[in-house]
Amino acid sequence: MHAVSLRVQRLRTGWVTCGAPRHCKRAAHGLVLSRKLASAAQVPPGQLGDASDSTLVGHRNRISQLSAEIETYVAKVVSLECQAAQESLIQQVGSAASRVLDGCVVNPFGSAITGLWVPGSDLDLCVIVPGANDRHLQTRALRKIAGELRRAGASHHVLPRIGAQMPIVRWSPRREGGIACDISVNNALAVANSRLLAQYVQVDSRVRPLGLCIKFWASQRNINDRSQGTLSSFAITLMALSLLQRVHLLPSLQELAHVRGELAKDVFDCDCRFCDDQIAIAEAIGSLRESRGGSPGDNIGALLHAFFKYYGADYRGGVISIRGDEDILRGGAGLAAGDGGGVDDVGQPRWGGAGPSAGASANSSRFFFVENPFQPGLDVANVEVGQMARIRDELRKAHRHLGQGRPLADLVTARHDRPFASAAAEADMTGEEVRLGSGRSPETTSFAQG
Repeated sequence: MHAVSLRVQRLRTGWVTCGAPRHCKRAAHGLVLSRKLASAAQVPPGQLGDASDSTLVGHRNRISQLSAEIETYVAKVVSLECQAAQESLIQQVGSAASRVLDGCVVNPFGSAITGLWVPGSDLDLCVIVPGANDRHLQTRALRKIAGELRRAGASHHVLPRIGAQMPIVRWSPRREGGIACDISVNNALAVANSRLLAQYVQVDSRVRPLGLCIKFWASQRNINDRSQGTLSSFAITLMALSLLQRVHLLPSLQELAHVRGELAKDVFDCDCRFCDDQIAIAEAIGSLRESRGGSPGDNIGALLHAFFKYYGADYRGGVISIRGDEDILRGGAGLAAGDGGGVDDVGQPRWGGAGPSAGASANSSRFFFVENPFQPGLDVANVEVGQMARIRDELRKAHRHLGQGRPLADLVTARHDRPFASAAAEADMTGEEVRLGSGRSPETTSFAQG
């Protein structure tokens, strides 16, 4: 048996309940959550009034109500039940890899370590194989892992996808309710990106519920599927973090690492350093608070509204980035503190300066160009041109929806054209079913007046 250093990073606490595979039950799960959210609402939507007629007190009440609904949603989906299942799968893959590859190391990445895992999400695993530095050697290692997984047992289907841009082995459960794994080799940049996002989630308690809520909304509205030319979960999370930096609630952890003179961390010729010193991060957040006039920050409801306002109404194209000031990242010094920042009582952003640099100027006119934190100029969204109008339309609808004081439960109602909705879920949907990719943009009942 080959020796192996199997490093299994303990998964973060607070996981959502194990759901059925995404191909059969994610839509039904979304409808159930929507109903739970509606029943949990303390104020009927009709009593909130229209935003154009509301007083400031009314706006504040609506934002407070929205925050309460988000907290209710997070409480409904968060549990520890999947953690043991995920750790078991990591151990199984690690054991299989160790029998055919010397010195391999298994690292989970993606939502499994960022804390943004939701029902139907896959478990992303990277097997670090010493010496597998080109595609040929990586695919050879994947084939060995796939063969060993087939011999190890029959709980999962083994589906090699060697021809993909990033070759993987998909380990898909044979029974409903299991978790699928995507296994790659030496995908170290993805691991670095995931650790960066996990650090942002850790430093501000608002990041996780905000990210979970936006990700669930995007999934329900069918704009969270990179294979269909819409936004990936990684891109959505970066968009949320970029917004929080623009309103001076979060610093750039990469910029902070450069200002502190931390040593570069080279991963495939990319500098993957970022600050994880909690004291330094707290001081940077304190400086941002001073730039906002001492405000401790904004609640989740205001931030969700600000997200949809910015990307649905204010955003006019350009690179979306969390890297920070490019002059500093290239060797300059000093933090651009800016003035003001934050969002007001009704979720309207108070922009406090230019915010983080847009990065590569060649892409300044691109729309929904979401920059890889460690590879400047690389778009991780890759939104198809034909999908951009639909994504923007959904963001605008969400902004109008929240501006009218309507409940979160309606906002996350599933679209009629969900490609994998089960028959039971379809029976509960109202209106005409429209096939994904037909070019039409049907609205659910909740958006009928939007």
